[in-house]
Amino acid sequence: MIRRWFLGLGGCALIAACGSHADSSNSTGPGGNNGNGALQNGRIPVNAPSCGTSKALLTLPPIPLAVIHGWIPLGQLSPSGHTFPVDHQYLYINVFTGTTNGTVTPTYLQPTLVAPADMYITYVHAGTTTPPGLADYSIEFAVCKEVYGQFGHVATIAPSLLAQIGPIDQGCQTYSPNPGTDVVTCETKLLTVFVHAGDVIGTAGGDPPHSIALDWSLWDSRVPASVFANPARFPVLSDGFDAYHDVPASDYFTEPLKSQVAAMLSNYDGSIHRTIPPLGGTIAVDIAGTAMGHWYNPTQPLNPETPHLAIAPDNVNPNLIGFSVGLSLPVWGLGLQEFTPVNTGTVNRNPGQVTADGNIYCYESPGIWIMLLKMPTSTTLQLEGRPGASSCAAAQPWTFTAGKSFTYSR
Repeated sequence: MIRRWFLGLGGCALIAACGSHADSSNSTGPGGNNGNGALQNGRIPVNAPSCGTSKALLTLPPIPLAVIHGWIPLGQLSPSGHTFPVDHQYLYINVFTGTTNGTVTPTYLQPTLVAPADMYITYVHAGTTTPPGLADYSIEFAVCKEVYGQFGHVATIAPSLLAQIGPIDQGCQTYSPNPGTDVVTCETKLLTVFVHAGDVIGTAGGDPPHSIALDWSLWDSRVPASVFANPARFPVLSDGFDAYHDVPASDYFTEPLKSQVAAMLSNYDGSIHRTIPPLGGTIAVDIAGTAMGHWYNPTQPLNPETPHLAIAPDNVNPNLIGFSVGLSLPVWGLGLQEFTPVNTGTVNRNPGQVTADGNIYCYESPGIWIMLLKMPTSTTLQLEGRPGASSCAAAQPWTFTAGKSFTYSR
């Protein structure tokens, strides 16, 4: 789900940038930099230029490419905090740089975060996550009238930017991204602080418990709207910066930077690269009438994601399908588990081919788990997980066990 507020420390990242550049206190732009300019559509400065048809909008990486260990495509599954495919990319900072007596020694970098393009900063959010009681920040920005973004898990804000944004004391609220974790968030008033590409806006990373990756969300109101099985689950925003227009920031660089970034799209440590289009990933995984996609605990609110379920392709290797299980499925406790789908039969059948056909399907990682799945209707899905089960064959005949299955809905 698209969030318009600061994202807590649970399961996300920080980013930093390349070199030292002009400080934002020296920046000037069409809307000024005093935070009081007029805005259109609620948050886009009226003097912001149109993007036209171009996607080559970003001229710099927000942190040096050399410190990025893995650039994560959209759609990562990290239950229970991120049960659904994640709507932002992560830039993991290279923190494991050597070994001592065979033990990996972490080096906690805190690179500078810079503006990747000429842009307007429109909101700054501050949040405190308990535990551990650490504050960090997110920064929202408009690249142009049609493209909007957010950096999450920013470690510090540049003093020159702090001087322009005013108090971070608006819209304070509390939410729980994970059980036992509370996040208190506040934000600034709406801003129109113009910064040039390369202006320093903060830092990312640092010693624990800071995040080791930067979250980067981007929305483009010009792209065709994504399709979801139940659009009512995904609010439509009047400015178009919503789940239907969620895009990978990695697609929006100028060359040769775009190709350099594309080659970095991978898992967190860069050991497995994405080679299947779209390279930047996607959150549009639903196939209506089938088991593939977003599923919901009908007794719980949409947020947080912890009680829900996603069945979706892996964001780095889409040839694998994952069960991203929140906290509603009894006796499961295994979080994300993946399998290689097949196109025939009832064992490990591709969920995009499973319909309300009356059959029970079985999925397995032999000796680790099996999962029984059935669609009673085109909009409901019954699931039962059996950790430690030996195989689907050994579990026959397949029947659901009272008190151990759960029925989700679209």
